[in-house]
Amino acid sequence: MGDRGDQDPNIYNHVSGGHFQGPLYQIRDVHGNINFTWAAPPQSPEEIAFRRQVIEETRRQWARQDRERVAARTRAGCGCLAPVAVIVGIVVFYNVTHDVISTVFFSLFAIPVIIGLLGGGRRR
Repeated sequence: MGDRGDQDPNIYNHVSGGHFQGPLYQIRDVHGNINFTWAAPPQSPEEIAFRRQVIEETRRQWARQDRERVAARTRAGCGCLAPVAVIVGIVVFYNVTHDVISTVFFSLFAIPVIIGLLGGGRRR
């Protein structure tokens, strides 16, 4: 080939660990650009139709997932307003009774309500 590897026995080229078809390049130093170009293999009409179906099905699944995400957000509905209403109820209860012990016990019953309103008790 005319490179130094043909003349110098200390320089060798060994590639292992795979199956290679076509030209194989092992490059050490590059000064400038390297451009590899190739022609795509021709596709059969069946392959083109199959790829089109896969792309359309993927888009349908993405759209369905988007709809499910929006529906899940709207099902959550009360968001943070319901827990805020429960907390306000506890504060009002304390202001009416001025009894700390009764308010603590009342709030212990309110905690599961808050968790339920936040959707913490739902299994998916």
